[in-house]
Amino acid sequence: MLILMFCDYAVEPWYYERGVDFYADGQNYAMGSLLSVVGPTMLGVEPFEAMLAAFQSAMKEKSPDSLNALVGAARRTNWQELPEAIGPLARDACPDCLRAIATPGVSTDVAIVVMQALISRMEVMADGPYRVEHDESKNLATYNDLLQAFIAHTDEVELRQTAIASFKFPLKLTEVTQVNSKTSPAIQLADVMIGAALEAGNIMIGQCTDGIDPDALLSLFKDDQLIHMLPDLDFEAQKEFRKGTQASEVIDYFAANFASKGRVS
Repeated sequence: MLILMFCDYAVEPWYYERGVDFYADGQNYAMGSLLSVVGPTMLGVEPFEAMLAAFQSAMKEKSPDSLNALVGAARRTNWQELPEAIGPLARDACPDCLRAIATPGVSTDVAIVVMQALISRMEVMADGPYRVEHDESKNLATYNDLLQAFIAHTDEVELRQTAIASFKFPLKLTEVTQVNSKTSPAIQLADVMIGAALEAGNIMIGQCTDGIDPDALLSLFKDDQLIHMLPDLDFEAQKEFRKGTQASEVIDYFAANFASKGRVS
């Protein structure tokens, strides 16, 4: 997810200023997948990790020094091997990218991205109005106003994201409440299932080797019950899956209607 955010802020503005829709047919996802899989090898393992660390620091600090450090870190990679991804920073020190990174309020917190994805799937699976109970969470409290704005939004609109995901208003979701997981067996079970899925995902991408058999775990779920951002280098399949995506329109719509309620990108 960090690499996708790098693409959103440190790459996409360069393309936008040149009239290119970076999100069309999932091009951002394709670039993120490519960087995740081959970035360390082509750019250098240590320089690649240092660049991502500098990106996180710049997103947090938003100071001239942190932005300059990010450009320097990008230039210390073998960026000429992937100029389409690293060139905007390393070659151009792109002012539009640096302004995007320095924008107040934007961060590498993925909570709202995950919540938006979860809502889009629940909306498809729900036959009618529904409510959500969630474990007590600082992130959920932080985004409470934004969630309430989603629920209260009455405009009729549907924006396609992938072949199986779209964001459609008004929502069927009617309420989100926080409960103490110690008193909720359902939330305890959900925590166990989520923990197992995360462990399986980490094994699949090589971050750990011991633990749950991913194939055995994933066979318990239907395809539309899992939300993930695992890298995928089958670019043709991914292009077909994301063909016609309205990702740019989603960003513009959320910015126009919900920006005052919190980070929505």
